[in-house]
Amino acid sequence: MFTVPLSFEAHTIAQHYQKQHSQPPKAKQVYLNALAVYAVDFYLRCLGFESDLNQSDSHSPLLMKFMDIADLSIKQIGKLECRPVLPNAQFCQIPPDVWSDRIGYVAVQLNQTLKRATLLGFTRTAMAEVPLSQLRSLSDLPAYLNQIRQPALTIQPIASANKIVVNLRQWLGGVFETSWQSVEDVLGVNNMQMVFVRSMTELKTGIKRAKLIDLGMQLGEQAVVLPIAVTLNSDETVNVLVQIYPGCGQSYLPPNLKLLMLSEFGEPLQEVCSRGQDNYIQLRHFKGQLGDRFSIQVALDNVSVTEDFVL
Repeated sequence: MFTVPLSFEAHTIAQHYQKQHSQPPKAKQVYLNALAVYAVDFYLRCLGFESDLNQSDSHSPLLMKFMDIADLSIKQIGKLECRPVLPNAQFCQIPPDVWSDRIGYVAVQLNQTLKRATLLGFTRTAMAEVPLSQLRSLSDLPAYLNQIRQPALTIQPIASANKIVVNLRQWLGGVFETSWQSVEDVLGVNNMQMVFVRSMTELKTGIKRAKLIDLGMQLGEQAVVLPIAVTLNSDETVNVLVQIYPGCGQSYLPPNLKLLMLSEFGEPLQEVCSRGQDNYIQLRHFKGQLGDRFSIQVALDNVSVTEDFVL
Protein backbone atom coordinates (compact mmCIF):
# COMPACT_ATOMS: atom_id res chain seq x y z
CA MET A 1 0.00 0.00 0.00
CA PHE A 2 1.03 3.62 -0.54
CA THR A 3 -0.45 6.64 1.27
CA VAL A 4 -0.67 10.06 -0.37
CA PRO A 5 -1.42 13.25 1.61
CA LEU A 6 -4.29 15.10 -0.04
CA SER A 7 -2.91 18.61 -0.03
CA PHE A 8 -4.56 21.97 -0.64
CA GLU A 9 -3.57 21.52 -4.31
CA ALA A 10 -5.49 18.23 -4.51
CA HIS A 11 -8.67 19.75 -3.11
CA THR A 12 -8.35 22.85 -5.31
CA ILE A 13 -8.29 20.60 -8.38
CA ALA A 14 -11.26 18.58 -7.10
CA GLN A 15 -13.24 21.76 -6.38
CA HIS A 16 -12.52 23.06 -9.88
CA TYR A 17 -14.24 20.06 -11.46
CA GLN A 18 -16.96 19.86 -8.79
CA LYS A 19 -18.13 23.41 -9.56
CA GLN A 20 -19.02 22.36 -13.11
CA HIS A 21 -21.89 20.20 -11.79
CA SER A 22 -25.00 21.51 -10.05
CA GLN A 23 -26.49 18.18 -8.92
CA PRO A 24 -25.09 17.21 -5.46
CA PRO A 25 -24.67 13.44 -6.18
CA LYS A 26 -22.75 14.14 -9.41
CA ALA A 27 -20.68 16.89 -7.78
CA LYS A 28 -19.67 14.52 -4.95
CA GLN A 29 -18.81 11.76 -7.44
CA VAL A 30 -16.61 14.12 -9.46
CA TYR A 31 -14.88 15.43 -6.32
CA LEU A 32 -13.96 11.97 -5.01
CA ASN A 33 -12.87 10.81 -8.47
CA ALA A 34 -10.56 13.82 -8.80
CA LEU A 35 -8.92 13.04 -5.44
CA ALA A 36 -8.35 9.42 -6.48
CA VAL A 37 -6.77 10.49 -9.78
CA TYR A 38 -4.53 12.97 -7.95
CA ALA A 39 -3.32 10.24 -5.58
CA VAL A 40 -2.47 7.77 -8.35
CA ASP A 41 -0.76 10.48 -10.39
CA PHE A 42 1.36 11.41 -7.35
CA TYR A 43 2.35 7.77 -6.82
CA LEU A 44 3.29 7.15 -10.46
CA ARG A 45 5.32 10.36 -10.71
CA CYS A 46 7.30 9.20 -7.68
CA LEU A 47 8.16 6.07 -9.69
CA GLY A 48 9.17 8.01 -12.80
CA PHE A 49 6.07 7.39 -14.95
CA GLU A 50 4.83 10.33 -17.02
CA SER A 51 1.11 11.03 -17.05
CA ASP A 52 -0.85 13.02 -19.63
CA LEU A 53 -3.81 14.64 -17.93
CA ASN A 54 -5.01 16.29 -21.16
CA GLN A 55 -5.55 12.83 -22.67
CA SER A 56 -7.43 11.54 -19.62
CA ASP A 57 -11.21 11.10 -19.91
CA SER A 58 -11.53 12.38 -16.33
CA HIS A 59 -10.35 15.82 -17.48
CA SER A 60 -12.94 16.13 -20.26
CA PRO A 61 -15.96 18.22 -19.15
CA LEU A 62 -18.13 16.55 -21.79
CA LEU A 63 -17.37 12.96 -20.78
CA MET A 64 -17.35 13.80 -17.07
CA LYS A 65 -20.87 15.20 -17.41
CA PHE A 66 -22.36 11.93 -18.60
CA MET A 67 -20.05 9.23 -17.23
CA ASP A 68 -18.54 8.09 -13.94
CA ILE A 69 -14.86 8.27 -14.94
CA ALA A 70 -11.62 8.59 -12.97
CA ASP A 71 -8.87 7.60 -15.36
CA LEU A 72 -5.25 8.70 -15.63
CA SER A 73 -3.58 8.49 -19.04
CA ILE A 74 0.04 7.30 -18.80
CA LYS A 75 2.23 8.16 -21.77
CA GLN A 76 3.08 5.20 -24.03
CA ILE A 77 1.14 2.84 -21.75
CA GLY A 78 -2.59 3.57 -21.59
CA LYS A 79 -5.39 4.67 -19.29
CA LEU A 80 -5.39 3.49 -15.69
CA GLU A 81 -8.70 3.85 -13.84
CA CYS A 82 -8.44 5.27 -10.29
CA ARG A 83 -11.50 4.20 -8.30
CA PRO A 84 -12.23 5.90 -4.95
CA VAL A 85 -13.07 3.59 -2.05
CA LEU A 86 -14.81 4.92 1.05
CA PRO A 87 -13.65 4.07 4.61
CA ASN A 88 -14.64 0.57 5.85
CA ALA A 89 -15.69 -0.53 2.35
CA GLN A 90 -15.10 -4.17 1.44
CA PHE A 91 -15.36 -3.78 -2.34
CA CYS A 92 -14.05 -1.53 -5.08
CA GLN A 93 -16.93 -0.42 -7.31
CA ILE A 94 -16.20 -0.23 -11.05
CA PRO A 95 -18.99 1.38 -13.15
CA PRO A 96 -19.81 -0.04 -16.60
CA ASP A 97 -18.70 3.28 -18.14
CA VAL A 98 -15.06 2.22 -17.69
CA TRP A 99 -15.17 -1.51 -18.46
CA SER A 100 -13.34 -0.93 -21.75
CA ASP A 101 -10.31 1.08 -22.88
CA ARG A 102 -8.54 0.61 -19.53
CA ILE A 103 -5.27 -1.17 -18.78
CA GLY A 104 -6.21 -1.68 -15.13
CA TYR A 105 -8.06 -0.40 -12.07
CA VAL A 106 -6.44 0.96 -8.88
CA ALA A 107 -8.43 1.02 -5.64
CA VAL A 108 -7.84 4.30 -3.75
CA GLN A 109 -9.22 4.42 -0.21
CA LEU A 110 -10.02 7.92 1.07
CA ASN A 111 -10.06 8.54 4.80
CA GLN A 112 -13.02 10.12 6.60
CA THR A 113 -11.58 13.67 6.52
CA LEU A 114 -10.35 13.39 2.90
CA LYS A 115 -6.85 14.30 4.02
CA ARG A 116 -5.21 11.02 3.00
CA ALA A 117 -5.59 8.56 0.15
CA THR A 118 -4.23 5.02 0.38
CA LEU A 119 -3.57 3.00 -2.78
CA LEU A 120 -4.69 -0.51 -1.78
CA GLY A 121 -3.81 -2.48 -4.91
CA PHE A 122 -5.02 -3.02 -8.46
CA THR A 123 -6.81 -5.41 -10.79
CA ARG A 124 -6.70 -5.92 -14.55
CA THR A 125 -10.25 -7.29 -14.65
CA ALA A 126 -13.34 -5.10 -14.94
CA MET A 127 -16.36 -6.15 -12.90
CA ALA A 128 -19.07 -4.34 -10.96
CA GLU A 129 -17.52 -5.15 -7.56
CA VAL A 130 -13.97 -6.29 -6.85
CA PRO A 131 -13.34 -7.55 -3.27
CA LEU A 132 -10.50 -5.55 -1.77
CA SER A 133 -9.04 -8.80 -0.46
CA GLN A 134 -8.60 -10.02 -4.04
CA LEU A 135 -6.64 -7.03 -5.36
CA ARG A 136 -3.16 -7.60 -6.72
CA SER A 137 -0.35 -6.10 -4.66
CA LEU A 138 0.49 -2.50 -5.49
CA SER A 139 4.15 -3.53 -5.66
CA ASP A 140 3.33 -5.48 -8.86
CA LEU A 141 1.96 -2.42 -10.65
CA PRO A 142 5.24 -0.84 -11.89
CA ALA A 143 6.39 -4.10 -13.49
CA TYR A 144 2.97 -4.55 -15.12
CA LEU A 145 3.03 -1.02 -16.56
CA ASN A 146 6.54 -1.46 -17.92
CA GLN A 147 5.53 -4.78 -19.47
CA ILE A 148 2.78 -3.20 -21.59
CA ARG A 149 4.67 -0.01 -22.46
CA GLN A 150 4.47 0.69 -26.19
CA PRO A 151 6.42 3.04 -28.50
CA ALA A 152 4.61 6.27 -29.19
CA LEU A 153 2.71 6.35 -32.50
CA THR A 154 1.97 9.45 -34.55
CA ILE A 155 -1.16 9.44 -36.71
CA GLN A 156 -1.09 11.53 -39.87
CA PRO A 157 -4.68 12.15 -41.00
CA ILE A 158 -5.65 11.95 -44.66
CA ALA A 159 -6.61 15.35 -46.00
CA SER A 160 -10.36 15.29 -46.61
CA ALA A 161 -11.73 17.02 -49.68
CA ASN A 162 -15.29 16.72 -48.39
CA LYS A 163 -15.81 18.07 -44.87
CA ILE A 164 -19.52 17.38 -44.57
CA VAL A 165 -20.83 17.67 -41.01
CA VAL A 166 -23.36 14.89 -40.43
CA ASN A 167 -26.45 16.08 -38.51
CA LEU A 168 -27.49 13.13 -36.34
CA ARG A 169 -30.63 14.84 -35.08
CA GLN A 170 -31.92 14.93 -38.66
CA TRP A 171 -31.57 11.14 -38.78
CA LEU A 172 -34.35 10.95 -36.19
CA GLY A 173 -36.58 12.74 -38.71
CA GLY A 174 -35.67 10.35 -41.52
CA VAL A 175 -33.21 12.66 -43.31
CA PHE A 176 -29.87 11.01 -44.16
CA GLU A 177 -26.72 11.92 -46.06
CA THR A 178 -26.35 9.82 -49.22
CA SER A 179 -23.12 8.19 -48.02
CA TRP A 180 -24.87 6.85 -44.89
CA GLN A 181 -27.00 3.84 -45.80
CA SER A 182 -29.00 1.20 -43.96
CA VAL A 183 -26.86 -1.29 -42.09
CA GLU A 184 -28.35 -4.13 -44.16
CA ASP A 185 -27.23 -2.49 -47.42
CA VAL A 186 -23.69 -1.87 -46.21
CA LEU A 187 -22.92 -5.10 -44.33
CA GLY A 188 -25.22 -7.46 -46.19
CA VAL A 189 -28.15 -9.44 -44.84
CA ASN A 190 -25.96 -12.40 -43.79
CA ASN A 191 -23.98 -10.25 -41.37
CA MET A 192 -26.97 -8.59 -39.72
CA GLN A 193 -27.17 -11.13 -36.87
CA MET A 194 -23.98 -9.80 -35.28
CA VAL A 195 -24.57 -6.09 -35.85
CA PHE A 196 -25.43 -3.99 -32.79
CA VAL A 197 -25.50 -6.93 -30.41
CA ARG A 198 -24.85 -4.61 -27.48
CA SER A 199 -26.62 -1.61 -28.92
CA MET A 200 -29.93 -3.45 -29.11
CA THR A 201 -29.89 -3.80 -25.34
CA GLU A 202 -28.57 -0.30 -24.62
CA LEU A 203 -30.54 1.55 -27.31
CA LYS A 204 -33.77 -0.40 -27.75
CA THR A 205 -35.20 2.13 -30.19
CA GLY A 206 -33.62 4.61 -32.55
CA ILE A 207 -32.03 5.00 -35.95
CA LYS A 208 -29.07 3.02 -37.26
CA ARG A 209 -27.02 3.89 -40.34
CA ALA A 210 -23.63 2.76 -41.61
CA LYS A 211 -20.86 3.92 -43.94
CA LEU A 212 -17.96 2.20 -45.68
CA ILE A 213 -14.59 3.58 -44.54
CA ASP A 214 -11.74 2.95 -47.00
CA LEU A 215 -8.17 3.13 -45.67
CA GLY A 216 -6.76 2.03 -49.03
CA MET A 217 -3.60 -0.07 -49.20
CA GLN A 218 -3.32 -0.17 -45.41
CA LEU A 219 -6.17 -2.70 -45.40
CA GLY A 220 -5.19 -4.49 -48.60
CA GLU A 221 -7.88 -2.56 -50.51
CA GLN A 222 -10.51 -3.75 -47.99
CA ALA A 223 -12.87 -1.29 -46.33
CA VAL A 224 -14.31 -1.42 -42.82
CA VAL A 225 -17.87 -0.51 -41.86
CA LEU A 226 -18.73 2.30 -39.44
CA PRO A 227 -22.27 1.81 -38.00
CA ILE A 228 -23.80 4.48 -35.74
CA ALA A 229 -27.00 4.23 -33.68
CA VAL A 230 -28.84 7.27 -32.28
CA THR A 231 -31.92 7.56 -30.10
CA LEU A 232 -33.74 10.55 -28.64
CA ASN A 233 -34.35 10.83 -24.89
CA SER A 234 -37.33 12.46 -23.19
CA ASP A 235 -35.14 15.41 -22.11
CA GLU A 236 -34.20 16.06 -25.78
CA THR A 237 -30.66 14.72 -25.35
CA VAL A 238 -29.43 12.14 -27.86
CA ASN A 239 -27.75 8.79 -27.13
CA VAL A 240 -25.04 7.74 -29.60
CA LEU A 241 -23.35 4.38 -30.09
CA VAL A 242 -20.40 3.94 -32.51
CA GLN A 243 -18.93 0.64 -33.71
CA ILE A 244 -16.56 -0.70 -36.40
CA TYR A 245 -17.05 -3.98 -38.29
CA PRO A 246 -15.04 -5.76 -41.00
CA GLY A 247 -16.22 -5.14 -44.56
CA CYS A 248 -18.07 -7.74 -46.59
CA GLY A 249 -16.04 -10.91 -47.10
CA GLN A 250 -13.88 -10.31 -44.03
CA SER A 251 -14.26 -12.10 -40.69
CA TYR A 252 -12.01 -9.96 -38.48
CA LEU A 253 -10.77 -6.42 -38.18
CA PRO A 254 -7.06 -5.79 -38.84
CA PRO A 255 -5.06 -5.70 -35.58
CA ASN A 256 -4.26 -2.27 -34.11
CA LEU A 257 -7.13 -0.54 -35.91
CA LYS A 258 -8.10 2.45 -33.76
CA LEU A 259 -11.55 3.94 -33.28
CA LEU A 260 -11.49 7.39 -31.66
CA MET A 261 -13.99 10.02 -30.54
CA LEU A 262 -12.62 13.57 -30.82
CA SER A 263 -13.95 16.86 -29.48
CA GLU A 264 -14.84 19.65 -31.91
CA PHE A 265 -11.31 20.96 -31.29
CA GLY A 266 -9.67 17.65 -32.21
CA GLU A 267 -8.95 16.51 -28.64
CA PRO A 268 -9.25 12.72 -28.06
CA LEU A 269 -12.20 11.87 -25.77
CA GLN A 270 -12.35 8.09 -26.25
CA GLU A 271 -10.19 5.49 -27.95
CA VAL A 272 -10.43 1.74 -28.48
CA CYS A 273 -8.03 -0.48 -30.44
CA SER A 274 -8.67 -3.83 -32.13
CA ARG A 275 -6.72 -6.95 -31.21
CA GLY A 276 -6.20 -10.16 -33.14
CA GLN A 277 -9.46 -11.76 -34.31
CA ASP A 278 -11.80 -8.99 -33.14
CA ASN A 279 -14.95 -9.10 -35.26
CA TYR A 280 -15.96 -5.64 -34.03
CA ILE A 281 -14.99 -2.88 -31.59
CA GLN A 282 -17.08 -0.06 -30.14
CA LEU A 283 -16.78 3.14 -28.15
CA ARG A 284 -18.65 3.55 -24.87
CA HIS A 285 -22.08 4.93 -25.72
CA PHE A 286 -22.41 8.62 -24.89
CA LYS A 287 -25.11 11.29 -24.66
CA GLY A 288 -25.10 14.85 -25.96
CA GLN A 289 -27.24 17.97 -26.20
CA LEU A 290 -28.53 19.98 -29.15
CA GLY A 291 -25.61 21.62 -30.97
CA ASP A 292 -22.85 19.43 -29.50
CA ARG A 293 -20.14 18.66 -32.08
CA PHE A 294 -17.70 15.77 -32.20
CA SER A 295 -15.72 13.68 -34.69
CA ILE A 296 -15.17 9.95 -35.15
CA GLN A 297 -11.77 8.85 -36.47
CA VAL A 298 -10.73 5.46 -37.84
CA ALA A 299 -6.94 5.02 -37.92
CA LEU A 300 -4.45 2.34 -38.89
CA ASP A 301 -0.69 2.90 -38.65
CA ASN A 302 -0.10 6.41 -40.06
CA VAL A 303 -3.38 6.69 -42.00
CA SER A 304 -6.72 7.93 -40.68
CA VAL A 305 -10.19 8.97 -41.85
CA THR A 306 -12.31 11.41 -39.83
CA GLU A 307 -16.08 11.97 -39.93
CA ASP A 308 -17.59 15.10 -38.33
CA PHE A 309 -20.97 15.15 -36.54
CA VAL A 310 -23.37 17.57 -34.84
CA LEU A 311 -26.33 16.75 -32.60
